[in-house]
Amino acid sequence: MNRELEEWHKLHQFHLNSGGYQTKDLAEYLGVSTRTIQRWLKEKSDPDDKEMAQIREYLNKSRLEQESAL
Repeated sequence: MNRELEEWHKLHQFHLNSGGYQTKDLAEYLGVSTRTIQRWLKEKSDPDDKEMAQIREYLNKSRLEQESAL
C-alpha cells in the first residue's frame, strides 16, 4: 500500500470510529460505490490521483466540520 493510501486508511478508520462520516457518504461524494472503497481498503485496487485529491478534500472538510461543532 502506498504511503498516502495508508494514511488515508488510518484517517478513514478514525473518522468511522468517531462518527465523522460513513463510508457511504464518502462514496457518494466521490461518485463511486461503497464496494469500490472497500476494495481500496482491502488493497484490491487503488484510487487514482484525482480520487486521492477528492479524498483529501473530503477528509479536510469533514475534520473542519467536526472542529466547528465542538
